[in-house]
Amino acid sequence: MNQKVNQLNEVADKIVLQIESAEDRWRKLSGDMLTFRPSENDWSVKEIIGHLIDSASNNHQRFIRLQLIERLTFPDYGQDNIHWVRIQSYQDRKWAELLGLWHHFNIQLAHIIRTVDPSCLNRFWEIDAETRVTLFDLMIDYLRHLEDHLNQISETLEAFKER
Repeated sequence: MNQKVNQLNEVADKIVLQIESAEDRWRKLSGDMLTFRPSENDWSVKEIIGHLIDSASNNHQRFIRLQLIERLTFPDYGQDNIHWVRIQSYQDRKWAELLGLWHHFNIQLAHIIRTVDPSCLNRFWEIDAETRVTLFDLMIDYLRHLEDHLNQISETLEAFKER
C-alpha cells in the first residue's frame, strides 16, 4: 500500500508542477491565440481548458465519493464532453477566470490525491456492466489525461504560429 501512496504523491506533485508551469506560460496569451481552432473539429485553447475544468469537476466527485462508499455508479461524460464544452461557451469566457478556475481546481485535486485514505484505493467506479475502475487507477489516469491535453494546447499554439 505504501508504494501506491508514494505513486499518488508523485502524481499530485506532477499535477501541481504542470499546472503552475502552464499557467505561467499561458497567462498572457493573446485573444486570437486562445480562440484559434486548428481545424473545424478541433477545440481552441480556451475550450481545451474548459474541458479540463469539466474533467476536474467530474473527477472531484469520483475521488470524494469513492472515499465514502464502496462502489460508485456515476455517469461517464465521455462522449458528451463535446456538448459540455459547447453548452458552457468556454470560447466566450474571460481567460483569467478560466485559467484561475482550472488552476485552483487542480490544486484541490492534487491535495485530495495526496491525502486519500489508502484503504479506499481499491474501491471502484462502475461505468457500465463490463467496466470498473479503481480509485487508485482514476487518480493515476487523471495525470495522463491532463498531460495529453496540455500537449494538445502546445500543438494548438504551434499551429497558430505556423498559419
